[in-house]
Amino acid sequence: MQSLVIGGICAFNSVQAFDLSPHTKWSYQMGVDSWQLNPSISKDSNPGFSEENTNLLLPNAATTWDYKDISPFATVTGTTQFTSNTSFALSARADQTVGMRLDEASFQYNLSPSLGARVGVVNYKTSWCRTYEPNNGWMREIEAICVTPQFRDVTGGAPGAQIFASNTLGDYLLQGQVGIYRPLEFNYAPKEYGNLIPSKGFEVKSNRKVGFNINVLNLQTAVEMRLSYLRANQSGYLPESNLKGDSRQTSDLWYWAIGSPITPQTSIRVTQLLQSQKSDCTSEIAAMGSACNLDLELLKNSTAIELAYRINGANLLSLGISRTKFDLSQDFYNPARDQHTKARPFYINTQQVAAAWRHDWGQGLFSIVQIIQSNQKNGSNGLSFASHGNAVGLRVGYQF
Repeated sequence: MQSLVIGGICAFNSVQAFDLSPHTKWSYQMGVDSWQLNPSISKDSNPGFSEENTNLLLPNAATTWDYKDISPFATVTGTTQFTSNTSFALSARADQTVGMRLDEASFQYNLSPSLGARVGVVNYKTSWCRTYEPNNGWMREIEAICVTPQFRDVTGGAPGAQIFASNTLGDYLLQGQVGIYRPLEFNYAPKEYGNLIPSKGFEVKSNRKVGFNINVLNLQTAVEMRLSYLRANQSGYLPESNLKGDSRQTSDLWYWAIGSPITPQTSIRVTQLLQSQKSDCTSEIAAMGSACNLDLELLKNSTAIELAYRINGANLLSLGISRTKFDLSQDFYNPARDQHTKARPFYINTQQVAAAWRHDWGQGLFSIVQIIQSNQKNGSNGLSFASHGNAVGLRVGYQF
C-alpha cells in the first residue's frame, strides 16, 4: 500500500494547496509553443449566434495577445523563507492566452504550526489548474476553467487577504482557507467584470469577492478532494451618451474535484464547476433592445476527467475529456422599465478530447506533444449551429 500511495502522489502531483511550511525554492519555465489548427470555421460570426471559432476553445480562442501559431511562454513560481514564521510567494506567467499575468505576490505569516495568514496579491486556489506545476503534462489543460477567457475572473488571484488552517485527523489531512479579494486595488484588474461587458466604454466601479476552500487528503491512499466557493459583487457604469446606464452583477461559483491514484503509475482526476452570473443594467436613455436596460443570467457548467500514466521517469502520458456548457437568458426593457421583451435563450455546448505526451530529456529540457479534438453546438429556440476542429501542438521548454 505504501508504494501505491507514493507512486500515486508522484503521478498525480497532489496539490497541497495550503502548505503552512513553505521552503525557499524557485522554479522557472520558458520555451516555445507551436500549434497547427484545423477548425471548420476560421472566425466568429457577428453578432455571435451561429458557428463560432472561439467557442471551440482551441488555442486561438480570444487570446490576450494577437494569436500566433508559434509563440513564447514563461512562468516563474517560488517561495522565500524570511524567518521561521514569515515567507513570500510569487507566481507569474506570460503567454498569448492571458498575456502577462501576476497570480500571486503574497506575504505569509504562520501564527502557529496549524494556522496562518496571507496578504498581498493572493491566489484564489479555487481550482486545480496545473499552470505552475513543474511536471505539468499538458500544453493546454483539459479543464476549461484553466485555459479559457470566460473563467479568468475565478482563477489566478487578486489583491486581498486569506486566513488558512490545517489539521490531521486520523488518516486525513484537512486544510481550509477563507479569503476576501479586491481586484480593483492597485489597478490590478480595472476591467474585470466576469465575461459580461456591455460596451467598450464600460467602467467598473466596484468589484468585491469572498470565498472559501476545503481540501482533504487521505494520507494512506493519497485520495484528495477539493471544495471551493467564490462570490463576487460588482457594479459598473456605461458612459456613452446614448446609453448612460448603471450595471450590477453577482457571480456564484462552486467547484469540487477528486483525484486518486489507481496504480503506482496511473492516476485519475475528476472536476466539476458550476457558476451563475446575474447582471442587470438600468438606463433612462437606452431604448428597448439595446445593450442596456436588461436583466441577464449566464449559467456555466464544466466537467473534466483526466487520466495520467507515468510510463517511466522521463515519460508522462495524459488523456482527458471535458464538457463545457453556457446557458444565456436575457430580458430587455424600455426606458421606463415597465415593458419588456424576453430574448430567446441561447446555449453553447463544447466537448473536447485531448491527449498529451511529455518527455524530459534531462538537464531541464522537456517537450510536450498534444492533440485536441473539439466539437461545439450553439443556438436557441430550434436554431442550432455546429462547428468542429482539431489542433496539434508541440512545446519545447526549459525549466530550472
